[in-house]
Amino acid sequence: MNKLFMLLALILVGSGVFAQTTMKSLGATGIDSAIVTNTGTGTLTSPIVSGARSSTVISVVLTKTSGTVAGTLSLLGSVDGTNFKAILLPQVATAVNTYTATDVATQVFMFSIEKNPYNYYRASWTGAGTMAAYFKAKILSR
Repeated sequence: MNKLFMLLALILVGSGVFAQTTMKSLGATGIDSAIVTNTGTGTLTSPIVSGARSSTVISVVLTKTSGTVAGTLSLLGSVDGTNFKAILLPQVATAVNTYTATDVATQVFMFSIEKNPYNYYRASWTGAGTMAAYFKAKILSR
């Protein structure tokens, strides 16, 4: 009976390891979204993702506030949390994984990475034209 309870406890503890985490704006403590106005740039950064992981998925949701939404969304990686570089993904034909924002009310973009090559991830969106919008991002590593 004790072995059954021990096994159940291990299953419950292990199942919480893969929780989805919200990425944050480093400019303001606790802010889970970034605002992009006109040709400005907004970034959201993950907490540290350590240990061996078989996959990492980052979901980014852009929401229009006003104007004509446009611009480029990219994913950056860092070992130290300070120096970020564009991530090169083999599954993307252009080598650098970027998406183009279009003028709709809400858009969802997904970045999928094999293994866990970086300790930190950053979603970066640079706007274009005359617009105002914000975006949120979540990361799941397992």
